[in-house]
Amino acid sequence: MRVPLGKAPTVNVVLGEKGGQAGCTLAIRGKHVQRATAMGAFGRATCAGELPADGN
Repeated sequence: MRVPLGKAPTVNVVLGEKGGQAGCTLAIRGKHVQRATAMGAFGRATCAGELPADGN
């Protein structure tokens, strides 16, 4: 997914009642910023970051 300039990237993962495992990984400008894993019934994971102030 690509995020428009000026918007902070956020990815939310929510599992259903059957659970399982899912994850998200966030990279900004090719640099790893955050990783999270959701597990089990109604598990949640969120990856979020801030864009550099100069837009680079």
